[in-house]
Amino acid sequence: MKKILLLLLCIASGYGLYAQTSGGPDAYGYIWRDSNDPNGPAYNWVDIANDPSAIEVTGLSDDNIVGPFFLPNPFQYYWYTVDRFWIGSNGYIVFSPNTSFAHPFPVIPTPDNKNNYVAPLMTDLNLDQTGTASGNPASCYYWYSPNEDSVIVTWDSVPFWNTGSPSYIGENTFQIILNYNDSSITFQYLTQNGASVSTLDFTTTGIENTSGNDGLMWAHDQYAPSQYAIKFYPPVSSTLQINDASTNYNDNPLTGAKFLSKNATGTFYLTAEVKNSGNTTLNPFNVTGVVRAQNNAIVVSNTAVTDTLQAGQTQLLSYANAFIPVNAGTFRFINTTTLAGDAASSNDVKTMELQVVDTTLLDIELKYDNGTAAAGGISWNGGDGGCANYFIPPFYPCDITKVAAYIVADPNAVGYTMKVFDDDGPAGSAGTMLDSIYVAPGTFTLAAFNTSILTQAIRVDSGGFYVVWQMNGDGVSLGQNQIAPFSNRTFEVLSGTMSDYRYRDIEDLMIRANISRVGVGLAESEKLEGIGQFFPNPARDRAALLVDASALGANLLYVQLYDIKGALVSSDRLAVQNGQIEVDLSGLESGLYTVRFSTGSKEISRKLNVIR
Repeated sequence: MKKILLLLLCIASGYGLYAQTSGGPDAYGYIWRDSNDPNGPAYNWVDIANDPSAIEVTGLSDDNIVGPFFLPNPFQYYWYTVDRFWIGSNGYIVFSPNTSFAHPFPVIPTPDNKNNYVAPLMTDLNLDQTGTASGNPASCYYWYSPNEDSVIVTWDSVPFWNTGSPSYIGENTFQIILNYNDSSITFQYLTQNGASVSTLDFTTTGIENTSGNDGLMWAHDQYAPSQYAIKFYPPVSSTLQINDASTNYNDNPLTGAKFLSKNATGTFYLTAEVKNSGNTTLNPFNVTGVVRAQNNAIVVSNTAVTDTLQAGQTQLLSYANAFIPVNAGTFRFINTTTLAGDAASSNDVKTMELQVVDTTLLDIELKYDNGTAAAGGISWNGGDGGCANYFIPPFYPCDITKVAAYIVADPNAVGYTMKVFDDDGPAGSAGTMLDSIYVAPGTFTLAAFNTSILTQAIRVDSGGFYVVWQMNGDGVSLGQNQIAPFSNRTFEVLSGTMSDYRYRDIEDLMIRANISRVGVGLAESEKLEGIGQFFPNPARDRAALLVDASALGANLLYVQLYDIKGALVSSDRLAVQNGQIEVDLSGLESGLYTVRFSTGSKEISRKLNVIR
């Protein structure tokens, strides 16, 4: 009797939801109406899948996101505008990077580090192994109207993820319409068949702002019916005044971890971008930039004052006190905005991991984890998944000599494969595979790091490289390190597609690499001597440094400039004139550069900060 009563309550709850044809407002003023409301939208499915101007989205699989995709013009969303979006395989788009969702799915609003999204059917969907060969009919498209007054994203025939075989069940075809004419957002549902295998927190439908403090939910744990539309209307005007200062990033747009050389000649300059994320003008406010050691002791402290910032305006801060990496170990560069009455404290702080390594050693280990594995381990159903770390060496050139993975378990004795990829793919993604090493079951130790020697040393002259741990079957699992700081350099690999690791904000993957210096047989005295420090530093158009030509034994120097990502920007041979060399900086963007000087087998590097 109790089970029957519960079923009747669930049915009544569902009918009650569909009987409600409108909702809101949220704190900002958004409301929603559905196609059953007299003043709501008419259901009018827009078939973009068969439109030749639609773009099919590739790279979607299970629980991942792809992007960014750029909007034709900034779109008004809450009190700010967005200009790009990422598409999630689980039925949502986000306007901020590194924001992916997997089960369990949140109630709206939830202020955490996963905000700023639009979710028509956020649930456990499966776009893995699509195509006629596998039978999974799923696809995804986005489309811009010819006059660029609307953008549509459609998930077409996407099934739910299933624990059995095949790994998908049901079918969902739905879309988001961003309308520039009235800044509205419409969800349309052509078909909805089947359900998630999860029974709690299995779906969310609604919108949420950048702070996570405000949002409007149509439903949680309730699917929209077929042939149905929901439209979210922004307020004509909002009385809500938002004072919000935020940190966009530290040092680089991903706030990605850096490896620095212990006792390096030169310093690591601390920079951060802050933003007025509210809808009012902000008077100058304080921002702190500190570096803390592993024991939490402050080793560098800075306070800066911003300019007056208009709504949406950003400012790049360059701190006066730089970090001199004297001791090896793990450090954190923490940037914090301090604004009285700040509306969203969740976006005030960014933490960047700094790994200082002793580069005088013959064998230099690059790692993001502290060696402690969390319980469980990461493993993908189906046994064809993997994980990856991206490494940018602390110096160039170097040789990659070996890689390692912490293996938690291998109950089915399937083993794994370690792969190394160049970052020569689009936008620095994994491109050319440089090595692949099969690790047979029974040849490695569980609950420990296992080292694989590369077939031959791989030379790295610029940029970085990816190290991939690939499952050879079900059950084998990799260690996860959940002790901060976190690198933001982690990825997951599903069906051959690499995307941001879904938990990169709360853990690191226990994959390591070892590098060695090129020409390590040279004595330290063979390092290039007679090179001074840059002046001025920071510099704008030109920078000079004193050079002792007699100490060099040459009048010409080979000079290479690398940007903050390690990409080679320029190279030239410069003559020593009047005891100094001048480097032309015109045409360079603001940022930190590494300048490498060499002659014959001798070399040395200097850091240079360019400002505009």
